[in-house]
Amino acid sequence: MKPHILLIEDDPLLAESLAANLEACGYLVPSTYANGLEALAASERQPPDLALVDIALEGTLRGTTVGAYLAERGIPVIYLSGYMELALAEGRDHATEILPKTARFSDILAAVQAATEDSLLDSPIAAGIAARLEG
Repeated sequence: MKPHILLIEDDPLLAESLAANLEACGYLVPSTYANGLEALAASERQPPDLALVDIALEGTLRGTTVGAYLAERGIPVIYLSGYMELALAEGRDHATEILPKTARFSDILAAVQAATEDSLLDSPIAAGIAARLEG
């Protein structure tokens, strides 16, 4: 099954480009969100395998607030931000990775691959397979 990515980005061109490139690499990006509350509601309906989150979002919630909530639920969070100091200050304790918006897609893809592999390895299915192999 393709890993599901929750993409939260308020720049529509960047969101569209990231979604298209991630889907071309085998990931599922069913929708993009510019608003933190809408993104959180979507994560409740269909929990993602990973969240790619901008810091500055439309609405009242900052991306680090959204990311902290998702991380508490066990969802890996990668911040992609133009505000690196803020992202590092507020997201360092719960983010899987923090990248500048100027990052190349290859760097974003590497972070996504690492995070989704780790989250898939931590899944109950992977744990069951590992237990059978060890036993």
